[in-house]
Amino acid sequence: MPGYADDRARELPSDAPSRRHDAPHRWISSRTRSIWHWQLAVAVAVSAITVTVALLSPETFTRPTFNAGVTLTIAVSAAALAVPWHRLSKPAVALLPAIDIITIGLMAHQGSELLTLLWVFPVTWLATHYTLPWLIAGLCEIAGILVTGTLVTAVTPDRTLSVIVVLLALAFIGITITTTARRTRAFRRLLERQFHQLERTLRRVEAQEKRAMALFNSVDTALARVDRRGVVRGANHAYRRLYAIGDVANPHPTAAVEYDTYRGNPLPPQRTMLARAGRGELFDDHRFWLFDAEGMWHALDATTSASPATPDEPEVTLLALRDVTAAVTAEQEKSTMTTMVSHELRNPLTAIIGHIDLLLDRDDLPADAIDNLTVVENAGQRMQRLITSVLDGSAPTPLAERVDLRRVVAASVDAFHPVAQTAQLTVEPAIDPDLHVSGDAFRLRQVVDNILGNAVKYTPRGGQVRVEARRVGREVRLTVSDTGIGISPADIERVFEPYFRAETARASGIPGTGLGMVISREIVHEHGGRLELTSALGHGTDVVVHLTAVDAADAERIAE
Repeated sequence: MPGYADDRARELPSDAPSRRHDAPHRWISSRTRSIWHWQLAVAVAVSAITVTVALLSPETFTRPTFNAGVTLTIAVSAAALAVPWHRLSKPAVALLPAIDIITIGLMAHQGSELLTLLWVFPVTWLATHYTLPWLIAGLCEIAGILVTGTLVTAVTPDRTLSVIVVLLALAFIGITITTTARRTRAFRRLLERQFHQLERTLRRVEAQEKRAMALFNSVDTALARVDRRGVVRGANHAYRRLYAIGDVANPHPTAAVEYDTYRGNPLPPQRTMLARAGRGELFDDHRFWLFDAEGMWHALDATTSASPATPDEPEVTLLALRDVTAAVTAEQEKSTMTTMVSHELRNPLTAIIGHIDLLLDRDDLPADAIDNLTVVENAGQRMQRLITSVLDGSAPTPLAERVDLRRVVAASVDAFHPVAQTAQLTVEPAIDPDLHVSGDAFRLRQVVDNILGNAVKYTPRGGQVRVEARRVGREVRLTVSDTGIGISPADIERVFEPYFRAETARASGIPGTGLGMVISREIVHEHGGRLELTSALGHGTDVVVHLTAVDAADAERIAE
């Protein structure tokens, strides 16, 4: 409800009942003060009229109704100052203008019709703070007083006209004020809704800004926004930690120094990342070194990107610094370890191969011993080449030479024959004579060894491994089948992921790296072929390698 009811609702917060008696001054400042102002305005007007009457027409005081009206007005005004209006309802407050209408009617009775103009005060009061029904009730009260007064005195045309004029004038004033007040209240509510909506929007913007800033500060990459004057307009925690900057708004000379290389030359001021970003230079993953305030070295990759100007901010450049110290250190450690491992592995292999050569030079060795030593020598030489390939960190490009895959497969079968015998496995080779392909014999031997080695390793005692190499049209097809532990359907999809080992392989307790099949497939792809694997849990695994066959004409072209 509008009027004092709205004011009272706005003044009462949600916890007001518990605090009402603790802070009565809250009501004096708004609702109660407004009531006082209206009633005191009536009292002041009546007092001024009383003084005027005493000076100009003292005989008016001989009328009891006039004196009663003045006395009642003063008494009501005095009582209004003592009543706790914040505890009363809207109808109770409306008693004041209703009583004022009565007191003014008493003062105007019997000869002082001009005093009816004082009804403007209660009518304005009702029209301002109450709705139209309340105003109509007040006008009806005035009409009743006027009609009663006319009937008590005498009904004359002038008296009737006076009553009508007063009522019309008061009705016009009241309706006009009511309409204006209603529009004012509607406009006020609209402004309040817009204000609350704007306030909610501002809170959302602030929340979004806080979330964006939290995300900006949570990333490990050091970020800074640099304008064209080289001033940092914003930086996240990672950037401030890296350069030991406490407050971007109040910068101070930083103790962190940028270098072109590790322990190299410091960058001149015009070549620092901040200066280059300030000039709007765009670069990607530019490597430099930073010696921070705590005496630590950081390898950083710097990247810049342009940010267009906005009405609130000039054009800036976003500088992103990614700390790659761990990767650089790991690369250096890998290089050091490669050198050490290369030295520690190659020396024993060289000694082994050298002593085997000495043994093979002897004439008193039996034929089977010579065959076994020859297998060991070939394996040692292959191990040397494999160590060199792995430690160099890159796979060599397959050679474009004609390779007899039959010999490669037969040599691999012979190499695993002693292991298969020890494990009581049956290895059944079925190899066609004409199996020439194009590629690198050493790399293809890796493929065959990995596949055949897995078959022997994961097949229980008494099992069977079958190796077939066939010419099928323009294709050479190598198939290795076993009756081993197999692979579950869920693990087959991940067999070619680096370092992945199937659940059955892990449960067997047999050591492995999870790289054999990955390397084998890469080598087959490098040779233009494909590798397929099927398996059934507990029934074994089939691995098929498809390579393009090479005829005599193709061999001549390869030789050229």
